[in-house]
Amino acid sequence: DAKRRAEVFKNLNKYMQVIAETVKELDEDAEVYLFGSVAEGKHLLSSDIDVLVVTDESPGKVISMLWDRGIEDPFEIHVVTKEMLELYKKRTKLLRIV
Repeated sequence: DAKRRAEVFKNLNKYMQVIAETVKELDEDAEVYLFGSVAEGKHLLSSDIDVLVVTDESPGKVISMLWDRGIEDPFEIHVVTKEMLELYKKRTKLLRIV
């Protein structure tokens, strides 16, 4: 709902810290990036928050653990390998979180 989205955007740094800490628990070598409209500063309250997680862990495991920590809508979690990271770097602006 709109109230939750407003709270998430207001406290985005806190949520990104939870994401970073959770991902690092699974894989200390993982990287976390923000991309899309939020990274470009063009987001609206209705926008998704696109997060790229670079790890060899299974996407299901990463997403499940994040859901358990309250990371859900409006977050859109993309889990990729280091090889796939290069494709994202060519296509979009990435803001590295960890």
